[in-house]
Amino acid sequence: MHDENQAPSTPEGAAPPPVSGPAAREPAADATVAPVAAGTAPPEWALLPDAPDAAALPPDGHGAPPGPPAHRARLLPWLWILATAGAGALFFGQAETALLVAVAGLFVSAQAADLDERWAGLHRLLAWVVPAGAALVFVALAQVLLTGDLAAPLRLGIGALAFLGAAVSLLAGVPPVADRLARLCFRTPASGHTLRLAAQLVLAGLLLCVPAWFALRQSLDAILERPDAFITPGGLGGGLLGYVVLAFAAVGFLVRRSWPEALERLGLRRFARGNLIVIAAGVAALWLFNGATEGLQKVLFPVLWQADQAFTSALAEHLSMPQLVLLGLSAGIGEEITIRGALQPRLGIVLSSLLFAALHVQYSWYGLVVIFALGLLLGAIRRRAGTTVAMTVHALYDILAVVTATGP
Repeated sequence: MHDENQAPSTPEGAAPPPVSGPAAREPAADATVAPVAAGTAPPEWALLPDAPDAAALPPDGHGAPPGPPAHRARLLPWLWILATAGAGALFFGQAETALLVAVAGLFVSAQAADLDERWAGLHRLLAWVVPAGAALVFVALAQVLLTGDLAAPLRLGIGALAFLGAAVSLLAGVPPVADRLARLCFRTPASGHTLRLAAQLVLAGLLLCVPAWFALRQSLDAILERPDAFITPGGLGGGLLGYVVLAFAAVGFLVRRSWPEALERLGLRRFARGNLIVIAAGVAALWLFNGATEGLQKVLFPVLWQADQAFTSALAEHLSMPQLVLLGLSAGIGEEITIRGALQPRLGIVLSSLLFAALHVQYSWYGLVVIFALGLLLGAIRRRAGTTVAMTVHALYDILAVVTATGP
């Protein structure tokens, strides 16, 4: 499977073996691990949960033999984290945070099931949460679209597309289909509970883009009038917490990875010599590219330019400076740690950037294309210098873009 990063980390107490060739790839967010004989050091490929040697796979190519047990004591901290964060989110009315924490819980159960068959039964009970939940979202979007003010042919077409998304989401919950989807999405011969879950989420995110974009157009005016009613400090802080919890759950923290291993897998490293230059160059590159594409948009698509400017200007006019800084930090850290940190090493720069753009349906189609290109630049920075640098560039750029925004 294509990968972007460095050699896998070594389990505590084991001397790092020489690593070269395919075994030098970064550990994955998901997969299965082959059993290791007691008292012996694991082979190099066993340190790569998502990319074991082909010889270690069963004849049908599905998964791998059961690995070392996910010790119960290592899951207890996750139960505490999920219960505390989820209850706090519900208490303070932060629906987005509660949703992110719930998805993190699904990843914890999937990671445990990949390592220990005793947890597989629990995860099978939860495996339909994402397909069924995505299908319900598509149906809700279809209802909004069919009762909206779009022209009849367009309304029927986009509504049908939303119902199709619901059907595809449910189909992705069927194990053989989910296996195939995971293999195609992550370009790996082996599947697993975590890879299937990640692939289902990626598919839902991509399919939601078009119907969500049209549905949001019907409420965008209300958002532009009072963005501070929708973007609150509590919501931004809670969302940031939810994304961080989700990212660490997705890469198997406390289940298959220690704290240092999880940090390395996510690309969260200390700033190194020369990172300040990369950060400055990255912010300048994003700023110049956005300025150039914005100027082109103003000339070629003035109506779209006004719509995109209206959103950014509304944020700058209604949010205080601390709120703008928190907005930049929330987007920069939250989006980077999940999309570039957890997903990109498995999904690749192009697909992860496409998903990144699909999550920004508040902008015009032209804006989405620009965001896709910005995602490619951030992906290159993540590959070159790590997620810490990428999130710093992203946060600084977002703050600069909103602070310097002007009205249409």
